[in-house]
Amino acid sequence: MPTDEFDSLFDEEPVDDKKRKEVDDLFTFDDQPEPFDAPPAAPPPSAPPSVRKERPAAPVHKSPQHKKRTSEDFQPDMDALVITAQSPLIIEGMKCLSEKDFAANTVQIYTESLKGVEVFIKILERNPNNYYKLSTVINSDVDCKEIEMVAFRLYKTKFRNKPETDSQILKAYEMLRNRLKIGYNKALVSTSMLAIKKYYLLSGTLDREKISQMVLDSNKELKTDVIKFIQHLKIAVQLIKIGDFEISKGLKGRVINTFVIRTSQFLAYYYLVVGDAKAEEYYRRMHENYKKYFIVRD
Repeated sequence: MPTDEFDSLFDEEPVDDKKRKEVDDLFTFDDQPEPFDAPPAAPPPSAPPSVRKERPAAPVHKSPQHKKRTSEDFQPDMDALVITAQSPLIIEGMKCLSEKDFAANTVQIYTESLKGVEVFIKILERNPNNYYKLSTVINSDVDCKEIEMVAFRLYKTKFRNKPETDSQILKAYEMLRNRLKIGYNKALVSTSMLAIKKYYLLSGTLDREKISQMVLDSNKELKTDVIKFIQHLKIAVQLIKIGDFEISKGLKGRVINTFVIRTSQFLAYYYLVVGDAKAEEYYRRMHENYKKYFIVRD
């Protein structure tokens, strides 16, 4: 087994089909230099001392010190501007999730949506009172209100009660983030589903000659793809484990199972060519196990 280790990608516990349907239904919808002053001219010698006037010293202008803005400088009104700007992005991700759209071109949508939810979470983590002060904004903005409603419904579906305390509200938004994260991960798998095809012939067999030549040439694209395939294969297997593995509409388990079979076969042959026997054996065994059956979900 390869030495690469990855952090856990999913925070939600496995759920049965009934509860998953309940959850899915929730998503309907520099300083300037000081000026140089020439020294004052001396008064004429004939002038008496009392006539001589001292030129007042030029005031020294110091550039103000610019303090770098930190999170402590943000006020609720600034938070309001941020969340109203991020809300449409979150709505787009929620829309893709409700439509079960995990195509490769949705990766950026899910990415921006996750960033938006992080804004809500950061506001709560920094100062929970700020969130309550923003209630007027949330209630007056359609997108903000929709996001809050979905997050609260997710919490209520799991815990049977509406979130009331600071920690419970925070948990509700974390649950929304986790749902969007799963959509993001599925979209990542879709990108690899398309990329893996270039290493296969039209007949469906692995293009061993092409892969071997690319290894000999130390092809950078191949190395990048290998890293990506390892990560996305792990995601695919994890999706299967939690029982939430629909990638393409109507195809469900068969699609992701085919991806696991093809990707593990590709990685097994790649490590065979580069001479990593341990990694080759790991992926070969995975390929042999998954090609014996297809995952079918009614």
